[in-house]
Amino acid sequence: MKKYWEILPVDEKKQQAIMKALHISPLLAQILARKNFSPEETKEFLNPAQTAYHDPFLLKDMDKACARLAKALAAQEKICIYGDYDVDGISSTALLVTVLKNLGMNVDYYLPDRHSEGYGLHTASLDKLIPRYDLIVTVDCGITAIEEIAYAKDKIDIIITDHHLPREALPEALAIVNPNQAQCPYPCKNLCGVGVAFKLCQALYQTLHKDPAELEQYLDIVALGTVADIVPLIDENRRFVQKGLNNIRNLGMQELLKICNYETDTVNTGHIGFGVAPRLNAAGRLTHASNAVELLLTDDKAVAAEKSRYLDAENKKRQDIVEDIFNQAVAMVEKAQTGQDKIIIVVGENWHEGVIGIAASRLQEKYYRPIIIIAVNNGIGKASCRSIEGFHMKNALDFCADDFVVYGGHSMAAGFTIEAAKIAAFTVHIKDYAEKNVPEDILTPVCKIEAVVYPQDITLDLIHELSLLEPFGMGNTKPQFVCQHLYVSQCKTIGRENTHLRFVFEYGGQRFTAIGWNMAQYAEQIAYKYVDIVFQPEINHWNDKDYIQFKLIDIHLSGDAPIFLEKYPSYDTVGKVYLAMRRLTLQNANGAVAVSAVNSALKQFYNINISEYALKTCLKIMQEINIISLPNENTAILNTALQTKMDINTSPTFARRFGSKRL
Repeated sequence: MKKYWEILPVDEKKQQAIMKALHISPLLAQILARKNFSPEETKEFLNPAQTAYHDPFLLKDMDKACARLAKALAAQEKICIYGDYDVDGISSTALLVTVLKNLGMNVDYYLPDRHSEGYGLHTASLDKLIPRYDLIVTVDCGITAIEEIAYAKDKIDIIITDHHLPREALPEALAIVNPNQAQCPYPCKNLCGVGVAFKLCQALYQTLHKDPAELEQYLDIVALGTVADIVPLIDENRRFVQKGLNNIRNLGMQELLKICNYETDTVNTGHIGFGVAPRLNAAGRLTHASNAVELLLTDDKAVAAEKSRYLDAENKKRQDIVEDIFNQAVAMVEKAQTGQDKIIIVVGENWHEGVIGIAASRLQEKYYRPIIIIAVNNGIGKASCRSIEGFHMKNALDFCADDFVVYGGHSMAAGFTIEAAKIAAFTVHIKDYAEKNVPEDILTPVCKIEAVVYPQDITLDLIHELSLLEPFGMGNTKPQFVCQHLYVSQCKTIGRENTHLRFVFEYGGQRFTAIGWNMAQYAEQIAYKYVDIVFQPEINHWNDKDYIQFKLIDIHLSGDAPIFLEKYPSYDTVGKVYLAMRRLTLQNANGAVAVSAVNSALKQFYNINISEYALKTCLKIMQEINIISLPNENTAILNTALQTKMDINTSPTFARRFGSKRL
């Protein structure tokens, strides 16, 4: 699939300020400058454990929720936590049940069945719960349950804690704790369900005059739901995830990590997103999510091990079902020739509704279009929707609201229930909306590039320094870089089915290794040729040694034009040329330097080697801002009489590098 390679702009003055203030590399400073941080904000970002929590009582209705829970504690009323069957709902439920029980409350939980009930509150479920409990607290759901709350209002008190986007009208619950509701001043709007539940716990601890710091022991559960729900890892979410993954105490999580062959002391967001979360999700998708909640609640190692094995087996079944649905969906798209439509809708009879979200994500990766998969069973369709950057899926569903029994979601993911008889009309409506609201330029994926670099810039020290940016995820993606004009000297496919790519490339007399997962199709195209690559640097630990590995994101054959770093040298490269010339002029009183000597000086003093073309471009930039003069092509004369610092951005040649966004 064709991808645009877009170089992200950077404020190089801010980069230099951050670099000097924090004593970090130019590359890390460039990434942080792009986040529009001041040096002080950068220090906080690199030390999320020191990030101050926001006052939980800034959340609207938090005082009402805590007062009602305190009353329930005093009277020993029966409380039911009403959750959801995804990982966010599972972790929210487990967290609140654990904390409330530890506070001495009489608490139980209820999760709706995905297949017979579906997402959120239902009057039939409430009818079962109302006779048994005195208070219901929802987690990760409830904000759109206007009719259900109205039905139960005079029968039982309900507190809603949720993070999903509300509609114009809100349910008439006793209290609604949701940072995204109107008139809520809470500054962090990106909390997921378990994040909101954690803030409730903090506020409740304060209400009961207990130390909220005790709650830090549960941040592993909070991190689990935060990563799995793909919310931006900024502000409090960043602290939740870093501290939680650095101290995994939950027995169920430990056993799941063991099943995945992950070490508990080196867990990252990828391990959660691709290993732990799918296994927990498998419970709600195929059987019932209570199996996952019980895993997170147990303090019995044998029970945790048994439930982890069960969830692992369920996940394997889920993978097989997803593969079958995905293949059927691809066949439908290809037969109908809808792969280039602005939105792709696929309808399947008797598909397993619990896994269509995963199949939708895979279709989105294959076609890079907004995707809607509808599984029809007994005349009712259940849908999962996945979007692309630039198309707000929830807004699209709002346009078609009259077609649904119920719907909800976010900009990138959503879902709905629809009568099978209305699917044809809905398809017309949503395609009409997409035709008017999906511009052509968002239908090609973009690789966002932090910097164009030389291969030798990627060192073990740099990779360790880049790890300061972790945890990576939504809102803080892992940095991607570009290297150009690399000669592929060895190339082969690897893996059990030869689906992956591994090659050795050469640059500047050095050899480097690249790995491309599911990129075997490039093997014959690139062997013994020059290539440009988008990659993420990583460390491959093998035989007790650490090796640098270039993890491929995309690959192109090199063109004939000069590479980007030759046409548009960076601030740092120009600076190194200037400093090398300064050193050379110590040997010559008139400031004259032989151009041929500059590259040798760069290698000697700074261990960098640039092309003759790039060197001449650097000299041209310096000439344009009056740092040097060039009497001839072989000599440069440094202006030693300069009294003020010159601004490199006033060079027309240097300024052009920011006018070239795409490679």
